[in-house]
Amino acid sequence: MPDSLSERLAAVSDRSTCRITTRGRRTGKPHSRIIWFVVEDTVLYLGTLNPRRDWVRNAQKNPDVELDLGALRVRGRLSTITDPALDAHVHELIAGKYWAAWIASWFGKGPERTFRVDQVTPAG
Repeated sequence: MPDSLSERLAAVSDRSTCRITTRGRRTGKPHSRIIWFVVEDTVLYLGTLNPRRDWVRNAQKNPDVELDLGALRVRGRLSTITDPALDAHVHELIAGKYWAAWIASWFGKGPERTFRVDQVTPAG
């Protein structure tokens, strides 16, 4: 069993999806969706083609999120990536993991908004 957070994240990094849970911006109730993710050391990155999705708008109101990565559940704080170099890097990471994103990248398409999950800690 991996001990460090980076080892635990590496062990689940090949999973195709994770479940993100945010708090409803009006109700405060848990709201879960299945999304794509990428791991780089102890950093989790997310992207969305549609920044008007509920989970994105919920996280803008309350950035504390929980990610269920199968064998690992983590909590963290979601922040929108505004640095163009980091945004481009995350686009490359996503295109490197997901074939549909890779093909879309040929046409200059990719996530409309990218995110970094900070303050990652194991949950539960």
